[in-house]
Amino acid sequence: MILLSLCSQWIAAAAIGEKCSSCRACKEIKVSGSLGWYPLLMEDKQSGKVEGVAIELMRMIGREINTPVTFVKHPWKRMLRHLELGTVDIVLGIYKTKKRALIYNYSSAFLINEARVFTRADKVFELTHLKDLIGLKGDIPLGGSFGDRFDDFAKRHLEISELKGPSVKIRRLILGRSDFFVADYDHAIQVINQELIASSEKIVALALVVAKNPVYFAMSKRSSCAALTKTIFSSLQRLVDKNTVPLIIDRQKSMWPE
Repeated sequence: MILLSLCSQWIAAAAIGEKCSSCRACKEIKVSGSLGWYPLLMEDKQSGKVEGVAIELMRMIGREINTPVTFVKHPWKRMLRHLELGTVDIVLGIYKTKKRALIYNYSSAFLINEARVFTRADKVFELTHLKDLIGLKGDIPLGGSFGDRFDDFAKRHLEISELKGPSVKIRRLILGRSDFFVADYDHAIQVINQELIASSEKIVALALVVAKNPVYFAMSKRSSCAALTKTIFSSLQRLVDKNTVPLIIDRQKSMWPE
């Protein structure tokens, strides 16, 4: 009987623990995202301040609803777990998949990214369909997604490694340990230009657009700020409708290395 009583208490405590994140008052909005994802989230190496179109949009929304916004750093997979639990309120910049849509609340898209296949200039191959990647070794970001179509095809047919950080994928390609990597075009070009400054190697993007991926905010269903979901997403949509996104990108370009 004592053991049964203790078990009941543990179960009750666990249930309370699951809901605790939604019990705290919404005194601030905790946001996270993939740092270094150009042009969404870039970290100034000297000051540590996070800039980019995604965080700037969120700061504008925070001022509009009079709620402070705090950026917290997490590795991508851990960040998604925090989002699911409600210890992170919003992820600034994420693709939508069927699985994720069951777990998080999504805003309307605020940006469209093109995913392309990158390879060495001296190893260019013909790519007109995804099936042309079969038999080759490829890399994608750790925990990354390029939409249901690519993800499903890659899972069934491709030899893909998930790696942390864009620099690792570039080095593996240069060393011949992979044949290609898949990445968002604008972000990859930014990183390649920085990484290959002192290198004679050249990396090129193949013409085929693997996916056109809308980029969203995702809000935790367990967030203590969940009641503000509609308000936050409506504010975001108004900013998008006013063409705020390209204005922010143009204004902040000088802050990011070419």
